[in-house]
Amino acid sequence: MLQQEETQDFRFYLQHQLTERCKKNPRYSLRSFARSLDMESSALSKILRGKRKVTKKTLLKLSKILNLSPNEIEQFKECLNHHNGRDNYPEKNYQQISLDAFKVIADWYHYAILELTTVKSFKPSEKWIARALGITVSEANIAVQRLERLGFLKIQKNKWVDASSEMTTVANDYTHAAFRRLQRQVLEKALDALEEIPYKKRDQTSLTMAIDSKKVPQAREKIKKFRRSLCEFLRGTNSFDEVYQMSISLYPLTQLKRRKK
Repeated sequence: MLQQEETQDFRFYLQHQLTERCKKNPRYSLRSFARSLDMESSALSKILRGKRKVTKKTLLKLSKILNLSPNEIEQFKECLNHHNGRDNYPEKNYQQISLDAFKVIADWYHYAILELTTVKSFKPSEKWIARALGITVSEANIAVQRLERLGFLKIQKNKWVDASSEMTTVANDYTHAAFRRLQRQVLEKALDALEEIPYKKRDQTSLTMAIDSKKVPQAREKIKKFRRSLCEFLRGTNSFDEVYQMSISLYPLTQLKRRKK
C-alpha cells in the first residue's frame, strides 16, 4: 500500500515500485527495473538515492511505461516543480524522514540489519547483508541508505555502527499502520521458520488457558519485562553470531554459521 509521500514524490514512488517487485521476485534487481524503464541502471540508482534530479522529460517517459493515470502524473509534476524550484535537491526533508521512519517500523529487515552490525562475522556490504537475510541487494541498498539518513546507522569507511540506541516511536495512526505491517511480516516469517528451520535452532510453542481478563494489562507488562530480560540474557556474552526474531516464537533470521560451512 502506497503512503502519502509515495503518491507525491516520484523518487519515493520508484523506490516503492522497486522494493515491491523485489519482494515478489527475489531475483529482481535494480538492473531489471532499469531495463523495464528503458534507462541505464547507474542513472536510475542516482535518482533513487537523490543524487540526480528527475526532469519533466524523464517523469513523462517513465509515467507512460508505468501506466500512471493523468491525475497521478499531475501530482508528481506539482511536487517536481516544488523541488526544482530550490537550489539543491532536498536529500533530507520532512517528507523523506517521515516516509523513512514508517518504512523502518514497517519492514522487518531494517532492525535485522542493525543487529547484524554486532555479529562477529559481519561484513559491511549490501551484497553480504542480502545473502545473510535472504533479501535482494536492491532492498538491502535502500534499507541501508534509509537507516543512515535517519541516523540509526553510522557508516565510517569500513566500520558500520548501530546508532539507534533504544529506538522507540510515538503511538499514533501512522505508527499503528506500520506496526501492523511489521507484525504481519514477523508472523509470516515464523510460519516459514516452522517449516524450514531445524527444531533445535528455534522455539515455537503455545498455551491455551482460561484467564481473568481484568489482568491483561498486568500480563502485558510482565511480557514486556520478560522480553527485555531474555534479550539481556541472550546478549550477555557480547559475542554475537546470529540474528534472531522473537514473537514468543524464537527463530533465526540468519543462517550465517550454516552458510559458512
